[in-house]
Amino acid sequence: MGVMENIRSGASNPWMKAVFAAIVLVFVFWGVGGAGGPTNQVIAEVNGKRITDTDFQRLMRNISRSQGEAKSDEEQARLAQQAIEELIELEVLEQVAEDNGIEVSSDEIARYVLQIDGFKDSDGKFSEKLYGKNLKRMGLTQGRFEAQIRTQLTLQKLSEFAYTGVQVTEGQVRRTFMQSQTRIALKLVRIPDSNLIDDVTINDDLIAAYVESNEADIRARYEADFKRLYKQSRRAQLHQIVVKSEELDEGVDARTLIDELRTKALGGADFTELAAEYSHDISASNGGDVGIMAEEQMTPSVARAVFETKPGSVSEVVTTSDGLLLAKVDAIFPAETTEFDTVKVDIAKTITAEKQVGEVAQAYAERILTSWSAAGAPDADILLEQNVIALDTPSFPIAAPGFPGLSDSPELLKAIQVADQTGLIETIFPVPGGRLIAEITVLEVPSEADFEQDKAQIRKRMEALARNDWVAAWRADLVKRARVTQYWRP
Repeated sequence: MGVMENIRSGASNPWMKAVFAAIVLVFVFWGVGGAGGPTNQVIAEVNGKRITDTDFQRLMRNISRSQGEAKSDEEQARLAQQAIEELIELEVLEQVAEDNGIEVSSDEIARYVLQIDGFKDSDGKFSEKLYGKNLKRMGLTQGRFEAQIRTQLTLQKLSEFAYTGVQVTEGQVRRTFMQSQTRIALKLVRIPDSNLIDDVTINDDLIAAYVESNEADIRARYEADFKRLYKQSRRAQLHQIVVKSEELDEGVDARTLIDELRTKALGGADFTELAAEYSHDISASNGGDVGIMAEEQMTPSVARAVFETKPGSVSEVVTTSDGLLLAKVDAIFPAETTEFDTVKVDIAKTITAEKQVGEVAQAYAERILTSWSAAGAPDADILLEQNVIALDTPSFPIAAPGFPGLSDSPELLKAIQVADQTGLIETIFPVPGGRLIAEITVLEVPSEADFEQDKAQIRKRMEALARNDWVAAWRADLVKRARVTQYWRP
């Protein structure tokens, strides 16, 4: 019996309607037709079987429909290589299915077709008319469409064949449940090495020798820090008044007001008093004092007005995104550059201290840990020595620690994931640029009853993930072991 006969005979069969009710047909590998004649060019060969340009072009059309046209030659080449690799994998899987006697019957294809909503009429029944109409609209013949379904179901059966032996143990389920449901809170002390740089003993004779033999390294540090430490742009010491239209009483014009304030300031009025009374900026409470600002901290229009103003005078009015701004320029400081020879000894001291600070920081951390262990809490006086503080985290699931800094220490994460009680963890954990000490202050463990209630659902989810991982690895291994020759590369 052919596929259409099976469809007609099974259209009213309730069992057939239920078999594939949850399956959605996805065209993973094949397109839906299109212009362009077939060619016989061979682009790859898998265990002696050829993949032609016809297959490739069909898949590229499908990729273009789903992902859009490539925006560059590089992206086009990437998509083309992806298409070739998919075709190679498909061919490998079809060969493996054939070798293992995996087949799909016409009856199975018919049951699949019966469940596709696009082929059902308003009463929810399969319509042969809609079937033919929709296939035509997609540019597919019935034979080609059913071949696609056969391929899809074959791959599904092959995957089921591959993961038959994949199992999840009771212990794995319990461990996953406990990690997802257990909550924990910590008291953390982070000790940055930079806090202890000044405690490193520096030998001047050794520094002089280091400068003599390592000038290239010192210059490299100077150049890396040049913009941040050794090149200072123009700066200005300022007071300012900002007038915002939305803050004024009805009928008061912002431009008129700030022009009046500028006239008063130029006439000798106290700028700080004007700012305190009229400015809408946060600096108004301090008489408009904004301190010293570098040129790059200002918007271009403000910087231009400020640096065109003589020290002791008042700038032109500037329109900004916050409102109208008037600045009193108290002082201008020119750009400065610190030359290498001026700071090379200081840089050498810093590099030397950085290399030695680890031992000093470790000794300090051990003092904190010892006193903490003895007293049951970190010693505030010891922490104060290096301006180190203790932080209490909120509780969080141990499977997904989100408190900042925890991800810096994989060893600490492992320790809290296996913890079975609260208390100080008697370990100093290294982190980038420092050390970390932790105490578990809260440990909320779910009950056995909670586990029994949730374990079936957790097992099901874990088995699905395990099967997906296994099948993906298995498919990749099949392709790796196949005899594949790619004749054309994009």
